[in-house]
Amino acid sequence: MNRRGFALLASIWLMVAIAAVAFEVSYLARSSRLAVANTLEQEQGRGAANAALEHARARLARLLVEHGDAAGSSLADPWRFAEGKSDTVQMGEMRYAFSLEDDGATLDVNRVTEADLHRLFAACGADDALASRMAQRVADWRDEDDSRRAQGAERTDYLAAGARELPRDGAIERVDELRDVLGMPDTLWRRARTFLNVGGIGQVNVNAAPREVLRSLPGMSDAAVEALLAARRSGERVANFQELSDRLPPGDRAALLDASAQLLPRLSFDAFAMRVRGEGWVEGSPVHVRAEALMVRGGGAVFVQWRRIR
Repeated sequence: MNRRGFALLASIWLMVAIAAVAFEVSYLARSSRLAVANTLEQEQGRGAANAALEHARARLARLLVEHGDAAGSSLADPWRFAEGKSDTVQMGEMRYAFSLEDDGATLDVNRVTEADLHRLFAACGADDALASRMAQRVADWRDEDDSRRAQGAERTDYLAAGARELPRDGAIERVDELRDVLGMPDTLWRRARTFLNVGGIGQVNVNAAPREVLRSLPGMSDAAVEALLAARRSGERVANFQELSDRLPPGDRAALLDASAQLLPRLSFDAFAMRVRGEGWVEGSPVHVRAEALMVRGGGAVFVQWRRIR
């Protein structure tokens, strides 16, 4: 190759190298811009999600004022009709929405007893043997010891089964963890998860809870559950334990009273805690930030018991 040909080839390779470097710099700059934009949109989304929670808190506080809840309780439950979803709210280029759910309509999976879980799983369609086995295994999943219940399962059982997850041996952080309990049927998990929560106040609002949650409670016969649901269908509200007892036939009333020591601390007849779920985002952005909080009422005010942003 003569000198002219070599110079031409060298210049071509130099141009290719410059183009490659320019492309790489452009790509890195674009990636950097996207990362900055995503971070900015993430923070804006967090702000909007927090705004959703505060909007929900203001709505709950307004309901207390409108219904005269000056002492933290009311003859007519001020949050009785608080449940529902908001429309999308605009704040400049930011958007948010939220939903409100009565915490008393679900069971805190860390507070319920093994017997409660057994009754819940049975109410969700499991036969007695399966309901008993899964209740014991959930109890083993969340307790701190390595002592296996008769039909339960501890860490060694999960290792032997080649399970993808080991028991937490502590408080459950997400209801979805139940999916990994050894032997949990997918159909039962999907059904039961609807009625469970984490971080609740541990009381069941009998005027809002669904049939399955009511059936999980001690002393709640079919007749007691049906009496509550019938009252709800007719637009009535059962005001207290005595009124519930008076609605039952003698045998069911006796069963309810026998369980009253366990039952009374766990019952409410009003909505005292609302689970708020919010979502915030920037218009046109794929980045959505979700928030959740538990808001409780007392003394005519609304308090945030906890909140999570993710």
